[in-house]
Amino acid sequence: MMLREDLYKPWFVGEDNWGFEIISGDFLGVVLQIENFDILDKSNEADMKYHIINKPELLSEEDLKSEMFYQVVSTIINDILSEMIQSYKDEQKI
Repeated sequence: MMLREDLYKPWFVGEDNWGFEIISGDFLGVVLQIENFDILDKSNEADMKYHIINKPELLSEEDLKSEMFYQVVSTIINDILSEMIQSYKDEQKI
């Protein structure tokens, strides 16, 4: 199930700048820019660096360091990756 347009809206500026805005839930209004995203070779894990472009006043810095926030970001990244994989499969007719 794709969460784009329900939980988040991705944004892109040029080829290198991208991120997403959270459009529902506890972190509504948070806008993140992804600085770096790498999938680690053998561990099947990812390393991601990002920064917050917009933080609603109602959210604290602690809120954006919470396990719940990391889970929401992880869910969004997994959704983006799933969409990319599906798009690749569709293009390759896999």
